[in-house]
Amino acid sequence: MKTFDTYLGIEPFTVLVDDSPPLQTLIEQAQAVRSLPFAEKLQAVKDLTLSAMVNAYEEMLVWGKAAREATSETAYSEAKQKKEHYQNLVFQKHPLSTALAQQAGCCRYQGALFFVLGYEANLGDHQFIHAAPVNRSVNTVFNEVVDGNTSHKVSIFTKSLKDKAFDYSRQNPRIFEQAFASLPGRDFYSYHQTERGLVIVEEKNKHVRTIFKV
Repeated sequence: MKTFDTYLGIEPFTVLVDDSPPLQTLIEQAQAVRSLPFAEKLQAVKDLTLSAMVNAYEEMLVWGKAAREATSETAYSEAKQKKEHYQNLVFQKHPLSTALAQQAGCCRYQGALFFVLGYEANLGDHQFIHAAPVNRSVNTVFNEVVDGNTSHKVSIFTKSLKDKAFDYSRQNPRIFEQAFASLPGRDFYSYHQTERGLVIVEEKNKHVRTIFKV
């Protein structure tokens, strides 16, 4: 187990959290809601994360369909270019700064950003970045915030969808109760309230959940 006093440099589920001007702007906004009651603060952090990027996975599918249905070479070329742009974000490895600069990201970028903004807002007693299986080849990243004895599961991915037909939780309402207990070779990240304030934890293969007392 490793502990950190900063999230810069952590890499949850392939997304390197690096600094950038857009991130600093969001951090200032997250810090401004620290004094709110928990429920209002949780909503504020959700809203900030949602405002930062569109759903790149949905955009990839929408523009892919537009390319297939294009009736002119110009329309096809434009749709194909946009589809490939979002596809690159979804399937290639990029730091958080890239998603923020392009104002688009899929679940892993959204999960990393929510974690950072939750940390800056002093949100809850604990927060975990989880992954859960959508199917045999695709996983989803989401967040869990624990306040007292209450757990709040947050999927910015599903909240950011314009077309709810892409919402995999409609086919599996329990998906956010099925997070991986362990993933060999992966680093798991969480933060915890301690006597010296929030501490970020990195653990190989699984989460640390009970070592810190609130």
